[in-house]
Amino acid sequence: MKNILIKSIKIFSIIAVVITVLSLAGYFTLDYLFGDMCGNEITHKEISPKGDKVAYIFQRDCGATTGYSYHLSIIDSDRKLPNKSGNTFVSDDLFKVNWINNKKIQVNYLKSTETYEMDQHVDGTKIIYKGE
Repeated sequence: MKNILIKSIKIFSIIAVVITVLSLAGYFTLDYLFGDMCGNEITHKEISPKGDKVAYIFQRDCGATTGYSYHLSIIDSDRKLPNKSGNTFVSDDLFKVNWINNKKIQVNYLKSTETYEMDQHVDGTKIIYKGE
């Protein structure tokens, strides 16, 4: 009886390990193949006066089931634009930016535009919004 119990525990443990390994392999395979269905297309890039920051305006598209939107990310100039949503401003319509000085940038957008994010500060940069 004791031997049957030990064999059952060993078989159950092996099955549990195999299921776990297959599940993890499947997850990572699907994540690798279909992980990020969204894409960013840079429409404009504006470098800060000292050259240490970059303001990227980009169109983000996440496939046929969703519409695209325009995003603003302000990042250090030594970094690449990540394939993520903007970290500053998100809008349905294209907008413009201009650096006022190295620590302040102005976003010019249409007031009638649907906006989803309007951060006031990002990484030490103050953002001023001007609706037209």
